Amino acid sequence: MANAPRRRRTSKPAEQVKADLLAAAARLFATRGFSDVGIADIARAAEVATGTFYSYFTSKDDVLFQIRCSVLDGLLERAASEPAGPGADAWWQAADAVIDSTVRFWFEDRDRSRVVLRGSVADDAAQVAPVLAVTFAEALRQGRRSGAVRHDIDVEMAAGLLIHGVFGLVYQAIVHDDVKDPAPLIAGIIALARHLLEPPGIRERPAAERAADPCSLHVPTDGSSRIR
Repeated sequence: MANAPRRRRTSKPAEQVKADLLAAAARLFATRGFSDVGIADIARAAEVATGTFYSYFTSKDDVLFQIRCSVLDGLLERAASEPAGPGADAWWQAADAVIDSTVRFWFEDRDRSRVVLRGSVADDAAQVAPVLAVTFAEALRQGRRSGAVRHDIDVEMAAGLLIHGVFGLVYQAIVHDDVKDPAPLIAGIIALARHLLEPPGIRERPAAERAADPCSLHVPTDGSSRIR
């Protein structure tokens, strides 16, 4: 009787094994909860031996920490935008793109996001908020210079309000409401950001006029201060 052919063993690159373990852990933590998942469960879901787990992580807590770090690093990367061109329209185009990209980031891996948002949302916000606040405050100052952002607001306070407000809305959408499509949430955040930041009357000006004279602000002559 001929011997049965041996199964050829395939090896994955170390980076792929680690990524598979992180993805498996995020999936299990999101569906079963951190306390109900064991290291053997993570290894089995990633299709590796339990001992292999310890080549990449020291414990379950280490896995959770690295999941959180990957989310925060990715979020900061998305929030870093290219400098906007001159004029209010160009600044708002760049700002809208950053809002769209950062919100969509949370929806790209919902299991991973649920783990981070459910676990220690206050701790995660505390880690990333100061860095984002500096970035956003500087962007708002640039927006002032381009005529896109009103001059009667505190840019640091506005940056903090936007960061924590968006974080809270994403938390609600993913953890509690199980929102699948982020587009309406993004549109709402952009509308609120414009309502908060745009100078009165800027929407009434033609785009060509705003581009030609980006630093002058039009205030309605009827005494109103409509902000859309």
